[in-house]
Amino acid sequence: MKFVRYIAVQVLAYGLDMGGFLIVFDYFGAGPIIANIVGKIVAGIFAFFVHRSFTFVVSREGRKTRQAAMYFLLLALNVPISSVVLSIVLMAITQPVFAKFIADVIFVIVTYWISKKFVFSDRCKKLHSIAQGSDII
Repeated sequence: MKFVRYIAVQVLAYGLDMGGFLIVFDYFGAGPIIANIVGKIVAGIFAFFVHRSFTFVVSREGRKTRQAAMYFLLLALNVPISSVVLSIVLMAITQPVFAKFIADVIFVIVTYWISKKFVFSDRCKKLHSIAQGSDII
């Protein structure tokens, strides 16, 4: 069920990502790499808050800062890597919107796995509670 919620949120976030890309690319005349960066940042901010409250149903406030740091670190890695992949795909496919779509498909499963394992994981919650002393007998 988590994966289904993740995909639903990602579809909405991808709408923001592609929408931001199209606006910056078509209306502001920026290149596809700059437009990709803007779209990813807008979608990433949206996705963090919705994934935290809906996908992974995290309610503890105390972990929000750490989760935000981990999530935005992931985003900070995703943006340049996806831009490199986009640059490579653009060498084969000259249509920027289609090239962006292909580059983005590569990251869906990878970012889900990283988010689940390192950002919103139950294991990280347990380690945090042990560090806080709540699991010590």
